[in-house]
Amino acid sequence: MKFKSFRLDMVVFAFFAVMALPAWADGTLTHLSGQVSVQQSDGKTLPGATGAHVGVGDTVITGQAGYVRVAMTDGGEMVLRPDSQLKIESYKFAKEAPAEDNFVFSMLKGGLRAITGFISKRGNRDAYKLRTATTTIGIRGTQFDVRVCLADCGALANGTYLAVHFGAVNASNTQGSLAVAAGQVAHVPPEHAPILLPRNPGIGFTPPAVFPVLDEKKKLMEAAKVADQSPAINQAPGAQEASPSVASNQQAPGNEGSSQATAPAEGSCSVQ
Repeated sequence: MKFKSFRLDMVVFAFFAVMALPAWADGTLTHLSGQVSVQQSDGKTLPGATGAHVGVGDTVITGQAGYVRVAMTDGGEMVLRPDSQLKIESYKFAKEAPAEDNFVFSMLKGGLRAITGFISKRGNRDAYKLRTATTTIGIRGTQFDVRVCLADCGALANGTYLAVHFGAVNASNTQGSLAVAAGQVAHVPPEHAPILLPRNPGIGFTPPAVFPVLDEKKKLMEAAKVADQSPAINQAPGAQEASPSVASNQQAPGNEGSSQATAPAEGSCSVQ
């Protein structure tokens, strides 16, 4: 009887020990500027800090002049603009289980620029979703900007604005569905179907220069170049590969809000 009681005590202890462990970190705050905070799933709000981790249930918040870059464990990256709130609803990435990939996050306020990681590019191609008050956006191997307007975007009408710089997405709600390709901009008004816009109404933003540039096309090209290189070939002394993580965030004139100039598809509008 003493043995059984001891074993039961150990089970109870193990249970509460596991419950006391912090949530598994799914993302890391790598760059911050201005006011940034994280509201944890238990309601506690902590000041943002470089190297701080975020997980399921956490909400990343930026102030009036705040910017933050979040790097996810699958290689995806996001930069939040000022006055934004992003909640991680669900996240699962395991290298050995592609079919179980899952990333769902909600843009409660403000906007972001993002490029996808491995999630949606391997086993489950519908695993990556962004939700707002007016739409659910399905994303596959993409670089895009999103801005949510709730009577806080000046002259812009309420709703969700989406500009795709690379790849393609699908915006849908109960009123309809719309495919948005590279170079196109869409608007999803409240209680209306998504529509394409003739031009970008100005939803882009320019992060601080110290932030890494998000450039999906360049990232893929460099990855392919590294894969093709022979281990026997060495760079000349002093030669150094350009990296998107140290590139300048300066935008080309007339192309604010995009880390690259993307040629629009035929019949689409350009991203300005």
